[in-house]
Amino acid sequence: MEILKFIFVLGINFSIFGFIWGIFMFLLRALQPPAQQRNEGVSYVLRIIKYFLLVSVTANYIAVYEMGEPGARVSTMNIVLGSIVLGLYLLGKLQNRTIMNQIAKNPLISQFLPKIDPKVERFLLIGSLLYFIACLLYPIMVDNAVINWFTETIIGIYETPVIGWIFSVIAFFFLISIIMRGANVIGKILNGESITDNPNVGGSVHFRSERRDFRETTEEHEDEEGFVDYEDVTEEEEEDSAKTSSDEGK
Repeated sequence: MEILKFIFVLGINFSIFGFIWGIFMFLLRALQPPAQQRNEGVSYVLRIIKYFLLVSVTANYIAVYEMGEPGARVSTMNIVLGSIVLGLYLLGKLQNRTIMNQIAKNPLISQFLPKIDPKVERFLLIGSLLYFIACLLYPIMVDNAVINWFTETIIGIYETPVIGWIFSVIAFFFLISIIMRGANVIGKILNGESITDNPNVGGSVHFRSERRDFRETTEEHEDEEGFVDYEDVTEEEEEDSAKTSSDEGK
């Protein structure tokens, strides 16, 4: 039960942090020109900042949740469980961006979405996890004014009567999604499959490929049949003309 409660608390942290970051990004996008919003370099810089703050705030939030004060040492159990939950959370983000990367291959949509490098995404995920573990082992790293402000703001929003209840509902669905994603990852590991690939993306691409091959094969078959029919009709017309000319000569 304590494990589920801990995951639920992390869900509150992730959801409220995403809400605060969304406000910052909305204000920033309003000041950016459209070309800069789709710039790949700017997009990755912002995501690195986001992941850095997310990991730092989460580590600090765990310390406050467990010990009641920032910068406190965290138990080994919460270090392991927190790393697993954060890894599954970031893995879900990676899979979603993989889907967006497949959608961005459409020329009509690519102009609205930044390009994504899967290798960079994996390095970002692994780097975030390593930094998170370091922050939990040495919590003094995230005991500063900026991180403490984020932590206090998250706690303050959660304790607000109506808004806090909304984020509690979000955290409950987060708990369910983490459990399902964890089961999915275990199944992929046992089957020897890649845990970073989204099966829906691969399946849709494979289906489109098969459908395209079937269409091309059908068109070639129709072309061949049409060509044969054309030759047969022409030969019959020539034979009929030759017979007619022969009869007239007689």
